[in-house]
Amino acid sequence: MKTIEPLHNMRNVIAPRHALRFAVKNTVFKTLWYLLLAAVSFFFLFPFIVMFTRAFMTDLEVRMIEFFPSNWFNFDNFKKAFDLSFVRYLKNTVIVVAVNIIAVPLSCSLCAYGFAKMKFPGRKFCFAFMLSTMMLPFVVTQIPMFVIYVKLGWVNSLLPLTVPAFFGGGALNIFLMRQFMRGIPKEMSESARIDGANHLLIYLRIVLPLCKPIIALIMVQTFMGVWNDFLGPLLYIREEAYMTLPLGVFNKYNGNTQFLGNTQMAAGLLMMIPCAILFFAFQKQLIEGIMIGGVKG
Repeated sequence: MKTIEPLHNMRNVIAPRHALRFAVKNTVFKTLWYLLLAAVSFFFLFPFIVMFTRAFMTDLEVRMIEFFPSNWFNFDNFKKAFDLSFVRYLKNTVIVVAVNIIAVPLSCSLCAYGFAKMKFPGRKFCFAFMLSTMMLPFVVTQIPMFVIYVKLGWVNSLLPLTVPAFFGGGALNIFLMRQFMRGIPKEMSESARIDGANHLLIYLRIVLPLCKPIIALIMVQTFMGVWNDFLGPLLYIREEAYMTLPLGVFNKYNGNTQFLGNTQMAAGLLMMIPCAILFFAFQKQLIEGIMIGGVKG
């Protein structure tokens, strides 16, 4: 016992030292990691910080290249930005967004139901061919689509920005919806078919109500994509009466020396508010929808 007691005491002394060293290393590592994340976050948030501060500056402060406004309650720039033209652009954008957030989930869910729950010859080939369209860059289809819309007489209208949403809703959305539908048990649809339900009733009453998480994800992504779309309206719209917010704001302030950067930043901040609210309100649904779409099936 006399030889064992000193060893036991040494272990009692050494163990806390190792624990203390580990705690110090862990604390230092976490501190450095959080500092790195803060620096990277500041790098990406810097343009938004500049936009926010410039939106409240006066013309003199913009010319003097100040970093922060002297009065944070100066809303004159927002009044200048929110004029009749901005309201017209906003109305066109709301129309395009409303049609897309309804048509895209509906059309892509119909296509996904066919790939997930219906058996027909060439189903796998059609699905693979549909996925292959994701490899095509947008610039490849610009000229053919523009020629089609010119021949249809849809240029200088909102039709090129709304009607295509009824034809599939995009390969990625179909893929996500199909993966989710494959996770729905077959027994539910089979029991409905025994009761006499056809594919349309199964789709409307069983499958579609169970797809609410992935539908919410697609609706939010569609809203953000259409709200911020600049290239589409730039290709097909020439008249100011049909311009959406991104194109209208660019057309209004680009090269116009009447407005300084503060008014432009105020208009950009007004455009960003709906997307920011939507993102923070549906952040949980977005993360869950991405996880469900990637794991199920």
